[in-house]
Amino acid sequence: MSPLHELQAAFARALLDPAHTGTVTGGIVAAGIAPERRLAIYRHNVLASLRRVLEGTFPATRRLLGARAFAELAERFVLAHPPDRPQLVAYGAGFPAFLREQRPEAAEVADVAALEWAREEACHAPDAAPLAPAALQAIPVERYPALRFLPHPSLRLIHSAGPVYSRWRAALDEVPEPAPNLGPEQVLVLRPAMTVTTRPIAAADAALLEALLAGGTLAEAAAEAIAVDAAFDLEAALTVHLTGGSFVACQ
Repeated sequence: MSPLHELQAAFARALLDPAHTGTVTGGIVAAGIAPERRLAIYRHNVLASLRRVLEGTFPATRRLLGARAFAELAERFVLAHPPDRPQLVAYGAGFPAFLREQRPEAAEVADVAALEWAREEACHAPDAAPLAPAALQAIPVERYPALRFLPHPSLRLIHSAGPVYSRWRAALDEVPEPAPNLGPEQVLVLRPAMTVTTRPIAAADAALLEALLAGGTLAEAAAEAIAVDAAFDLEAALTVHLTGGSFVACQ
C-alpha cells in the first residue's frame, strides 16, 4: 500500500472511530483550530450527510420508528457500514437487515424498509423495453406451457408476514396505521418507464412470479400459483403483467 493510501485508510478509520483520532492529527494543519476539533467537525458533517441520505431513502421507515430512533439507528449503521463505493444512490442496501438485527421486535418495520430499498433499486435499474402483449399473441398457443419469461430488470418482489404495503402507504400519507389483522401482503415493485410503480399482489400471483423469476416454465409457474390458490386466474394475471411491463421477453 502506498503512503497516500495508508494515510487515506488511517483517516477513514479515525473519521468513523474517535479512538483512532490520534493516528492522523499529526498530519492535520491546525490553522487556528485544533486538529482534533477539525476532525470532529468533519466527522459530524459526514455522519449527518449519510444520515440524510438514509432519511431520503427510507421516509416511511423513519416515520414508523420516529425521527429520533431512526437517527440513532442510522448513525449506528453508518459507523458499522460506511459507503464502499463512490455512488451515494447505492448506499443503504444493508439497512433493512441491520434494522431487523438491531430491532427484532420491529420486523414489520424492517419489511417496510426492504420495500423502500426495492423502490430505490427499481428506480436505478437498467432501462428495458417491456414485452408487448402482441408478441405473446403471435406465439402458437400450444407453445405456451413451455414458455419462459425474462423479467424486467427493475422488477422486485417483497414478502411480509404483515401488511407491509398498507403500513408503507399509511406512513407516507401520514394516516393511522392499518389494523394488524390485515394479514400478510406481497408487493410488486416495477419501473417499466419513468415512474416506479408499487402495488400489492395476491399470494398466488407472487408464487407465479417467483417461479418465473427462477427460470421456470409458464406451466411450472402456473402450478405453483394454483397450489397457493386453486381459483387462480392465470390469463388475467398474465394480462396485468404484460400491460404493466413485468417482462421484457419470452422464449
